[in-house]
Formats: sequence, structure tokens, C-alpha cells
Amino acid sequence: MKFNIAYLGPEHLFHLRRDFVLLLKYALEDAGHDTVISGTNLDANRFNLIIGAYFLTSTKLSQLSAAGLNYAHVNTEVIDKDMLNYNPNKVDFMGAYLPSIRNGRFAWDVIMDNMREHKRYGVNAHFLRWGAHPKMRDIEHRTDKDLDFYFFGSLSDRRRRLLRLLLSAGLIGYADSSCPYFLRNDRISRSRVQLNLIQDEKYTHVNCFRICYLADNGCCILSEKENDPAGYLKYSEIVDQNALVDQVRHFIANDRWRVRGEKARADFAENNMSDIVERLLEESFCSPASEPNGGRQ
Repeated sequence: MKFNIAYLGPEHLFHLRRDFVLLLKYALEDAGHDTVISGTNLDANRFNLIIGAYFLTSTKLSQLSAAGLNYAHVNTEVIDKDMLNYNPNKVDFMGAYLPSIRNGRFAWDVIMDNMREHKRYGVNAHFLRWGAHPKMRDIEHRTDKDLDFYFFGSLSDRRRRLLRLLLSAGLIGYADSSCPYFLRNDRISRSRVQLNLIQDEKYTHVNCFRICYLADNGCCILSEKENDPAGYLKYSEIVDQNALVDQVRHFIANDRWRVRGEKARADFAENNMSDIVERLLEESFCSPASEPNGGRQ
């Protein structure tokens, strides 16, 4: 089968989806499928896996639904209370995004909690777990690391406050909201500890994009406790914001970071991404399509 992976969001956020897009491509290819990445372009001659369609206007989402393309949405945002990411202004969820999801052959979702919402809407949805893949192990760790910590992701006020706390304590590190992956990966290779910090009190679902890529690359991950039904946080060390400085200092000392990173890689290998995607394809294409009325009477 021929697949096209499309990302329809803004270009500066494309960098933050690099790992996820490549992981899908490699796993689909392992399953024997011809797969390309086309950025914002959809392909009438391939089955389109669409990421980030919630960035489109309602008009463009309606046009997508009516275009006659073979496609499925890959959703990466929290669905709750008939909204996306708790934000009624993010997208017209009920009027545009959900109809477009239902119009697709199926939906894949990276957030396990969303499965109950998809079921409520009558969507043929399947949980897409992040798994290990050898081609994603592309961090070349420096022998002599010169950074204590690193964080990549959206820099909310809450995250900035915690990062300033570390810097004011004399720890050395960087934070990037969006950057080319080769810059990010160089900083990961230089850092003893990688941080996973809660963005905001209302956004408490674990970020699998960050946790899983770092675990596959043998990184020591210090994470705050988040909502984690898929069990991703077991690849990290849970830390408390009120003791963050002391906990970072603990893990950068005596090579504790190295031991914790090796354990993360070994534990993460239990989920093979190629096997996950092969099973997911069979389940998705064999399941009945979404109900036209959204499963509501």
C-alpha cells in the first residue's frame, strides 16, 4: 500500500513533530508499505495520514472532507467536553474537525484517554502507542557532557519559572521552544539530564513525543507527574517541582544520569514500533468505518 504523511500545521511546529513523523514512516516501511512525507501536500494517489489538521479553518476542513481523498486523521491533542485541548477557539471541533475525522477511513490517536471520547462520537479510532525503532536512535552522546539539563517544547510561563529556578541555582542548561532537530539533538547529546515539565495546570497529559524519543535514545529523563494511562512515565524519574533543583543535582552527580538513561532505553525496547504499526493497520482497516451520524441517536 502507498502512504503519504502530511503535516498541516505551521512550519515552526513541524520541527517538534519530526520524531513522530519519521517514526511513522520507518514503521510503515518496515511493514512493506511505500511511504513518503509531503509536508502540507495531500496525495490523491496515496492513503493520507494527516497530522495537525486542527490548524485548518472550518472552510478548509470542510473542503478536505469533500475532496474524495483516502485519508485518516492522526490526532495529537486532548479531546474533552466537545473541545480540543480545552480551548473552544483552537478549532471548530464539533462543526468541522470532528466531521472531518468521521469522514476519514479511521482515526489514530496518540492519547489513550481520547479513546472514550472517540467511542462516544462513533469514530473508528485506535490508540497509536509510541514504540522503539533503531533508526530513531540518532543521539550521539558526548563522553564529557558540559550541560546539566535541557528542555525542548513550548515555553509556557510555568515552565519558564522552573527553568529560571534551575539557572539561578547555578545549574547550566538550555531550553528551546522550537529549533531545527540537529540543534536540539546536539544539546541533548551535551546534557546529563532531560526535563519533562508540565506546560500548564490544565494540560497534564504526558507528552509521549518528548518522553519516548528520549527514552529510545538512552537519556536520563526527569519528569513531573502527569496523567499517564499509557504508562510512559516509567521510562523517566518522577520529580517534584518543589525539589527540582535538588533532584537535578542528584542525577547529574556520580554518573547517575548515565545509569538511569541506560535503564530507560532497555525498558523502552519492550514496545517495538514496527510491530505496533503492523497490528494497528490490520485493526484499523478491518474495523467498520465511523458512523455517519457520529453514533448519536
